[in-house]
Amino acid sequence: MNEPQAQIAGEQPDPDQGHTREWPSTPYSDEVRAAVPPSETACSLALLGDCTVSCTYYPPANRPENHLAVRLRRAFPGQPCAIRNLAREGESADEFLQAERFEKAFRDIPRLDVAFVRYGINDRKRHGISGCLQNLEALCVAVNQRYPGVGLFIETSIWVDYPAHYLWDRNAALGPLYDAMRAFALEQGYPVVDIFAKMEAETKRGNWDLRVRGLPAPEHTIVDGSFDPFFGDDPAFFTNIHPNSRCLALIAEWQVEALRRRFGAALPMGRRK
Repeated sequence: MNEPQAQIAGEQPDPDQGHTREWPSTPYSDEVRAAVPPSETACSLALLGDCTVSCTYYPPANRPENHLAVRLRRAFPGQPCAIRNLAREGESADEFLQAERFEKAFRDIPRLDVAFVRYGINDRKRHGISGCLQNLEALCVAVNQRYPGVGLFIETSIWVDYPAHYLWDRNAALGPLYDAMRAFALEQGYPVVDIFAKMEAETKRGNWDLRVRGLPAPEHTIVDGSFDPFFGDDPAFFTNIHPNSRCLALIAEWQVEALRRRFGAALPMGRRK
C-alpha cells in the first residue's frame, strides 16, 4: 500500500476547495448585486402572482425580480427602479385580496407605479373562468384604489410543448381562460404581457427549452437539462409548468417591451419629476 503523501509544510486543508465563495465581478453579477434604490425615489414596480412568479426554487439572484432589474437598468439607463416580488406559491387572486395578506404585501411600499399581475391557473381551478375574471377585476380595483394612477399590466402564463415535452394538453384547458383575460384587459384598458402566446411562438421557432424538469417528488425539481440524456425521451420528465432561467429572461424582456410601448423612454416616476 502506498504511503499517503506528506502534507506540504504550512498548508492547511481547505474545506471550500473547488467552490467559489463569492461571485466573480462581471457586468451581469455587478448589476444583480447593485443596491436597490428606495421606492420613494425610484420607479416602484411589483410582481403579483403565483408560483410561476415567486420561483422560490431558485436563489434570489435568479428570480424574476432580478432578471427584470438587470434589463430595466439597460433599457432605461439613469432611471432607478425598485422591484418587489409579492407572489406566493399556489395563491389565487382572491387569496391575495384577503385583508391581512393584501395589507402585509403593500405595507412597506409607499408608492407603486407599475404592477405586473399574473393570476389565473389557481383561480380557474377553484372558481372557473368567470370567477377568475371577477377576482382579477376586484384585484385591479383594489390596487388602483390603494395606488391611484398605477400602471397595471395583465399577464397570461405558461404554455407547454405538448405532446413532445408535456404529458397532457393543458394548453387546450387554459387557452379559453387566457382568451377571456385578454378580452377583459382590452375592455378595461390594461396592457397585456402575453406569455402564453409568446412561449408558443418561441417553441415553434425551435426554442422549446423554457421550463424546469420534474421528477415525481417536488424536492427533485431539476432546473436545467443536466438529466435530459437519461430522461429526455419521456414527456413525463418535462411535466412541470415552472419557468426555467431562459424563460425568466424572456419574460423580463417581454415586460420591458410592454413598458416601452406604454411609457416610451421615460418610466412613470421619471414623468412625475
